[in-house]
Amino acid sequence: MKKKLLIFDVDGTVWDSEKDVFLSFNHTLKENAGFEITKDEFQKLAGMPLGKMFEEVLPNDKKNLSSEYQKHYKKYYIEEGHFADATVLFENVKNTIDYFKQQGFFMAIASSKPKRILDKMVLHFNLEGFNYVLGTEESNFKHKPDPEIINYIMDKLNVSKEDTVIIGDSKSDILTGKNAGIDTIAVTYGYDKVENLKSANPTYIIDKFEKLLEILELKD
Repeated sequence: MKKKLLIFDVDGTVWDSEKDVFLSFNHTLKENAGFEITKDEFQKLAGMPLGKMFEEVLPNDKKNLSSEYQKHYKKYYIEEGHFADATVLFENVKNTIDYFKQQGFFMAIASSKPKRILDKMVLHFNLEGFNYVLGTEESNFKHKPDPEIINYIMDKLNVSKEDTVIIGDSKSDILTGKNAGIDTIAVTYGYDKVENLKSANPTYIIDKFEKLLEILELKD
């Protein structure tokens, strides 16, 4: 697979942020609604926008308060700095992305997170080489699986669909790529279940980040 532009989801793909996101989500629920959810219940929310996640778990009489819950979550997770308490890069991510940069690939992040937290995390992990770091939360972009954010990146970099691939860990990421008409690579070490990924019929499925080198024909 010869490509020029690599578009990455990040949570569950580039970095393992599940523990911090899960703890922050439950902190918000406990402080405001008096209950928490289990890890299994949380994993079923993979790929959803933050507001939708709260709507899914809140009782009917509180669903209209999801925007307030988002504010509390972001205050705790972003402003109070809990976004990297336990978050780490997945194995071999840093050296692989550095290699892609050396090889001259265009690279971009397309996440459901707000750009302001993405910028903080990219800086925190010293990840260089991204032409665009974009999030659908707190932006004018429509949420994935709408392909708007993908189309924007391809247009700005003047790269064709044939030369672009999206890499993600959720069914939503794969459907985003399909809706944009580009190839897709699903990673199985993230947060979504393998059967969900397979049901979206990605172009490739990998179990380690560095296997991108083989798919992109950079390694035998």
